[in-house]
Amino acid sequence: MKILLFGDAPMALNEGGINQTLYNLFSFIKPEDFLGITEVSLKNLKKIGSTEPYTNRYRSYKLNFINIPINRFTKFVSPLIDRINFYLFKKNKYTKLKKEISLFAPDVIISCSNTSSGILMHDKLLSGLTIPVIPYFMDDWMYKTNNDQVGNMVYQIIQNMLRKNSYWMMIGEELGNILASRYQAKPKEILYVRNPVDLNDAPKNSKYIKSLSFKIAYAGALWPMHFDSFYAFAKAVNLIAKNQPTELILYTQESQWNWRKAELKPLGVIYGGHLPYKQVHQELNKSDALLITASFDPENFTHATGSLQTKITDYCKSKRLIISCAPAYAANNKFIKDNDCGVCIETNDVSEIVTNLTKVIDNINNYQHLVTNAWNSLKSFSKENVHQQIQLFLQSATKQ
Repeated sequence: MKILLFGDAPMALNEGGINQTLYNLFSFIKPEDFLGITEVSLKNLKKIGSTEPYTNRYRSYKLNFINIPINRFTKFVSPLIDRINFYLFKKNKYTKLKKEISLFAPDVIISCSNTSSGILMHDKLLSGLTIPVIPYFMDDWMYKTNNDQVGNMVYQIIQNMLRKNSYWMMIGEELGNILASRYQAKPKEILYVRNPVDLNDAPKNSKYIKSLSFKIAYAGALWPMHFDSFYAFAKAVNLIAKNQPTELILYTQESQWNWRKAELKPLGVIYGGHLPYKQVHQELNKSDALLITASFDPENFTHATGSLQTKITDYCKSKRLIISCAPAYAANNKFIKDNDCGVCIETNDVSEIVTNLTKVIDNINNYQHLVTNAWNSLKSFSKENVHQQIQLFLQSATKQ
């Protein structure tokens, strides 16, 4: 089966959560049966390096023909450049890319866009094809789309995509329900797929020994959908550390650290660097607990509700206690409660976090059964299992 994977983000193991998830989900595809369409240039794909063996199977599109300069005039020239770029985009027929798709002749298209530009390009390149399209959404990023010309176009394209195609892929049931309701669409079948993991290279089982300085690790980006909760948690750790040795270690890309360090460094947050994916689980296993966060801000409500984060299955594989600081309605917390595989601190009040977290630190040995439960939950998310589910699902979708 020949598969076209469309989306702004490419498969790449050592990049962000979306890139890693795409790689883990679709790396069963033979390179000769794969074609990827991405916003990332081939030059940058080669620089990334962790897209192999698919790098040369990608083709790139460019939506913005004029780059917006970053200087003191940005806010003045940006609206004009945006209008020019949008005009040029509408005029561009992208003939070469369409020909590439036609020559490849895919049996099925998986469309996974995470930005408005990706959705616009989906419509530009794929709307006239009769090939089955499977929409795959990982996050509800769309709720922040502006109510303007582009925003209305994006809404209409997504609605048409979901209504026209009866087979969907979603990161979780919560997100599927949100989108079905918002866009008034009803699929024939939804496959819920989360970041799968390879169980064969997990840290070895060993008796947990508490560190002299209690180490809590966080791996991943700190976007607005994570940050307010992380920031409150960091304040709590800083207070606890005054009475007992406690550390909060952040593993993320350097650009993320540079963005947030002015706020986090004074709180004692330690930057651990950016870990290659193959090292993540062994490194996290050196900690005492692993932190996952979701925003308490009402503006991020649907994001917290519908988005089960990539890192949660990687945390389960790392065999350390998962601590979620998030609202009670967060998808992360639902997963943890359903699988009894971690601790949920459902407040952003710093003093309450201190109380709850101190209890965990003081009694950490009493929580180790949750680590076992987390590992056991991964049987449903092994690469072998998930790849088989996807292949069967694609076969059904192409027979419709």
